[in-house]
Amino acid sequence: MGVIYEPAGAAREYSALACNLYSGCRHGCLYCYAPSCLRMTPEAFWSGGQPRADIIRKLSAEAPSMSGCDRVLFCFTCDPYQPGDTTVTRDAMRICVDNGIPFQVLTKGGTRAARDIDIMQAGDAVFATTLIFDNDDLRRRWEPNAADCNDRASMICRAHRAGIPTWVSIEPVIDPDEALKVMRRLDAVVDEWRIGKLNHHPHAKTVDWFAFGQRVAEFLSNTDTPYMVKDALQPFIPKGFATRRHGEAMGAAG
Repeated sequence: MGVIYEPAGAAREYSALACNLYSGCRHGCLYCYAPSCLRMTPEAFWSGGQPRADIIRKLSAEAPSMSGCDRVLFCFTCDPYQPGDTTVTRDAMRICVDNGIPFQVLTKGGTRAARDIDIMQAGDAVFATTLIFDNDDLRRRWEPNAADCNDRASMICRAHRAGIPTWVSIEPVIDPDEALKVMRRLDAVVDEWRIGKLNHHPHAKTVDWFAFGQRVAEFLSNTDTPYMVKDALQPFIPKGFATRRHGEAMGAAG
């Protein structure tokens, strides 16, 4: 494969295929794993955000052979709606629509994505956001340049009203209380929850993951919303509790 690739490790839990459109990300999230994966300093990664060289030409060349493939996620090592010019994101989604490629976007860009609702409606698309805070002061501390909490919640609601399937990534959990507030707030407009812990960061040692796992199980037991508990969090979920509940809306490629 080329610019469309098969993710490995924890990323593959979210999508069998992915495409990264930009080099770096300007959101500046303190917990981001991408700089170390790409062997970049956080400062260099956060100052990036430019489209990858020839990304649209390369994607256009690959797309005809990918029709009907598993759903492609935009993006893992960058954000498709980070601050700046994201025309490339719209171009990439148009290529997917024109070639019958199912796709999903995962973003912290909030209503920056509203521009492309028409493209999502025209294709086999899913809209997803990472949202781990309800309190915007905490969000600013950890995700300084990402869209605010209300803006991301608003975009999930807009996608839901537009008939676009949605999921929310409750990962990485920084504050369990905040994570549960998000889930209670948006449960009616989310088609799937995907929940994971914080890894490879000193703050993870300050969280009682067994207590969080118990609270997550209690919440999920009282909703009909499909969900996925990621592998790293599963050891902290009460024994015997199902860590997956599949739903029709997301489809097999979701």
